[in-house]
Amino acid sequence: MELFPPKNFVGIDLTSSQKKPTACVALDEELHLAWCDFPLSDARIIAAIAHRQPRLVAIDAPLGLPKGLCCLEEGCPCQPRLSSKGRICERELSRRGIPCYYTTKKSIIKNMVYRAIGLKDEITARGYEVIEVYPYATKVRLFGRHIPKKITPEGLAFLKERLAALMPHLIPYLERFNHDLCDALLAAYTAYLYAKGEIEGLGDPEEGVIFIPKGKLHE
Repeated sequence: MELFPPKNFVGIDLTSSQKKPTACVALDEELHLAWCDFPLSDARIIAAIAHRQPRLVAIDAPLGLPKGLCCLEEGCPCQPRLSSKGRICERELSRRGIPCYYTTKKSIIKNMVYRAIGLKDEITARGYEVIEVYPYATKVRLFGRHIPKKITPEGLAFLKERLAALMPHLIPYLERFNHDLCDALLAAYTAYLYAKGEIEGLGDPEEGVIFIPKGKLHE
């Protein structure tokens, strides 16, 4: 029996609906694979987190709305305080040449945003720290800008090769990983870097901060 479970770093590559499985990965403090799964419901994700008692949970999805917005519904009169598109963190990514979805009332990932914010609230209410991450930005910082599309065989092979070099303990498992699990793994790894202080936060805490690895490790 585990009286004191290891303090894992959980990464979640969230989907827009509880009808679609969400890739989840947990790493321990030595970057061994502690858990991976595809739970459907938020309840199952929360139950798994409660069982693992993680040090940190990293979610790949917007965890806040632009200042001034209470929702993303076009029929609601709420309006962003600033005329600029999206959240500050998203504009900061763009300034660094890292494209991303902007959180606006015309967002195509509106349902994911709502789900992510609700999940974050449920997890933090149970006493666990949650951060927002963006695996593509992590890839750019760690592997450079010339990254093949992850949905192609070449892109997945590229990603697995880099992940194997970064985390050799995972080599026996990576063969079975699809691109969603790879993104969840990168989210968990970003949480690990956060714990080590090797991270940069972009944005305003009032509307959401995206955490990415420090510095340009590769061009």
